[in-house]
Amino acid sequence: MPFLILMAAGLLAVQDQVRAWLVRRLANSGHSHLNEAWAAGPIFLAAIYGGYFGAGLSVIVLAVLGLVLDDNLTRLNALKQAIAFSVNITAAIFFLFSGQVVWPAAVVMAIGALIGGGLGGRLAGRVRPATLRRLVVAIGLVVGVIYLLRA
Repeated sequence: MPFLILMAAGLLAVQDQVRAWLVRRLANSGHSHLNEAWAAGPIFLAAIYGGYFGAGLSVIVLAVLGLVLDDNLTRLNALKQAIAFSVNITAAIFFLFSGQVVWPAAVVMAIGALIGGGLGGRLAGRVRPATLRRLVVAIGLVVGVIYLLRA
């Protein structure tokens, strides 16, 4: 798992260069643009991983979206948030029926997630995309290294 997070952070760091290379390669082969459908497979796999574990899901999804979709990082971050929300709601419903939910911890986490999501959404709209990218890469590297050292 730490390797997935570190790989996604690295991919996000060099995303512009990799995307430019992919677009040039497609142009040389006669295609006009990168097909958005390529995101479905990696996002699906990330969603399964995220529903089970969650750590680094945002970095992984943002890296995939940035490679495939031609949009600014702020809008991709909003899409990433919607995907992560869907994954977490689906996982929560699944675990709800498992009978293994520790409700006091779940309530605290839900309150924190709602507050953090609201504040984060407002802040992300005000942060320059380059700053947001550096911040996400830095957090991904720190989380990846922490998990790597604990393994």
